[in-house]
Amino acid sequence: MKNVVISLLSNAILLVLVVISIISFWNGYLSWKDLLVLQVIMGAAYVFLSCYQFTNVSYRADVPKERYAYFPHSFYMFRALKIFLFVSFALMLISSGTRIKYLYPICLIIALTEFCVGALKVYRKLCFVSIYANYILFSKNIMYQVFASDIESVRFRHGILYIIQKNGRTNDLRLVHIDKKKEFLAEIKEWLEKNKISLNPESKQLFDEFYQQI
Repeated sequence: MKNVVISLLSNAILLVLVVISIISFWNGYLSWKDLLVLQVIMGAAYVFLSCYQFTNVSYRADVPKERYAYFPHSFYMFRALKIFLFVSFALMLISSGTRIKYLYPICLIIALTEFCVGALKVYRKLCFVSIYANYILFSKNIMYQVFASDIESVRFRHGILYIIQKNGRTNDLRLVHIDKKKEFLAEIKEWLEKNKISLNPESKQLFDEFYQQI
């Protein structure tokens, strides 16, 4: 609930900032200097709340002590692309030579927020996989659980663990991106055995070979 309130508040700040900037762009309601000061203050509040959303006590209470960091290449590429696009758009606005440049700080605020939140996620290992008695906890863009009773089969090939659920959804884990690979593989193997989930002969052989090579 606390995360929802923080998210709504940060989005409200950004929305108000956009509205004020657009109004000033059309009718000069604020001078460029006054608008810039307001954008900096509200932008700092937006960045702070966006970062705090990932570090408040209620969020960390849901995070187990033992977890395996999981940051695939797509995590970095997606954020780098967003940052690049917003910074490029800001440069276009600055070079326009018109009052539309009043909007460029908003693009930089969003780019900075993406960078800070991404760096915070990596530093605090907020994207991870954790193994419990009867389910696996995934924390990616959202946090969700996959229960052993919902798993139809598990396969392994090319260093990728495929967890296939009965509803047809597949959760793939590319082990190259898993932190503490050997510990994770040992724990996941024990978890599969305890929950009576078996790999087919081919997957089991590939799994064992991969484990020995680490």
